[in-house]
Amino acid sequence: MSKGTGVRRLGLAMKQKTSQLESGLLPVKLNIVDESHLHAGHRFVKESGITQETHFKVFVVSKAFEGKSLVARHRLCYSLIDQEIKEGVHAVALTTLTPEEDKEKEVV
Repeated sequence: MSKGTGVRRLGLAMKQKTSQLESGLLPVKLNIVDESHLHAGHRFVKESGITQETHFKVFVVSKAFEGKSLVARHRLCYSLIDQEIKEGVHAVALTTLTPEEDKEKEVV
């Protein structure tokens, strides 16, 4: 499996997300980037007082997405990281592909 952590080291919440996504999706590829630093001045961050691990970009390729709509794929991912979202993760941008879609994307 291919993993990436972006520019920043993964904190505890993201390590938990990685583990939950891995066990729930058995991904071929999983890349999680903490983009919280890009949103440091935003209203949510200022008002909540939460300054770390608030915004993430997730790229995941899994057979678990086969036959599922985009909405169903995202619901599946969010169900796996629901607790972290309740505990202060503000935004998760998802890219969810099947292995076939990922292969087609690489060709283009």
